[in-house]
Amino acid sequence: MEKIVIGSREVSEVAVPPPDQPNRLDPKLPDPVPIWARVAMSPLVVVLPVLCVFTIVFRFAMRALPPRTRFAWLSFLSTLLIISGMLTSVAAVLSVAFVPLPTFVSTSLGELDSRNIFPALPSGKGLTATDVSQQLKPLVAVISPARRTWFSHNEMPSNGFGAGVLLEATSEGYLLLTARHVIDESLLQRGGNRALIAMASGTWAGADVVGRHRNLDLCLLWLHRESGSAKFLQPVLWQAAVSEGENIFVIGHPQGLRFTLSTGIISRRDQDALQISAPVSPGNSGGPVYDEHGNLIAIVTSMVDRSMSPNAENLNFAVRADAVLEPDRWDFSGEGRKRLGDFVEESSKKAQH
Repeated sequence: MEKIVIGSREVSEVAVPPPDQPNRLDPKLPDPVPIWARVAMSPLVVVLPVLCVFTIVFRFAMRALPPRTRFAWLSFLSTLLIISGMLTSVAAVLSVAFVPLPTFVSTSLGELDSRNIFPALPSGKGLTATDVSQQLKPLVAVISPARRTWFSHNEMPSNGFGAGVLLEATSEGYLLLTARHVIDESLLQRGGNRALIAMASGTWAGADVVGRHRNLDLCLLWLHRESGSAKFLQPVLWQAAVSEGENIFVIGHPQGLRFTLSTGIISRRDQDALQISAPVSPGNSGGPVYDEHGNLIAIVTSMVDRSMSPNAENLNFAVRADAVLEPDRWDFSGEGRKRLGDFVEESSKKAQH
């Protein structure tokens, strides 16, 4: 037998490829999703619910089909669902942005307009807590800064709110007093010139911010009147006539509990403020402090934070209400100067009788 020896040189030699031959092509398979089906189903992207139902039904119907066909159909339907979801989202945003929302803020308060009579104040006899609840609670309002969202021009109440009190009802409208920080973020940063007011019925009405006290936490609101003619003038007691130890009534909305009545005494009298023992909480800000005869003596402004001073109790403060009788210390906008001037004039006339 002849022995054949192959050296490393022969192994390293590159083999010469065979002569050129035509490449062998695999047969081209038809598209599992025909063109007519793609064209017929594409309009379903504008009806997302129908497309979802079709996809679910078709998913179970395709179980008997080959894997390649199932994958192609599922990919096509998934693409349609993504496009349909995007179109639906865009349509929802555009509808909110350009279709006006129903207005739920009125231009006046029918609850006040429909009143035929207001309580006669000050009362000749001392008021009990029951009397205050029946006669003075209807004079207290819920106050919220007005805001507008980026997609709507309608006024809406903000998340925060406080209380306010009716100073005067005339044939033209209503003048209300509240704490300035209820409307503004702080005494150093002025807020908007609109506020929303609601009485016990809960119906909101838009009001103008017509005055801010330069130094005290006080703010004036003016609400136009559409009907009715009953008039009211809230008596305001000068702070010099207020005594320490005097019984008081406070009405507000502590922690969202609207129109809550609390009682206490005047613990201390300062130049511009009163320290009161009546319990107050967030939501009481801007609420009235009445004496036993229904005179307005102060507006609730602040309380001591128990988290900062855990041992502090009944350290609540109210700013003197007689500041509304000093128009030269206010900054006005709109009709503010006229409205407060009329109130001061009517108060002076009533005090002389």
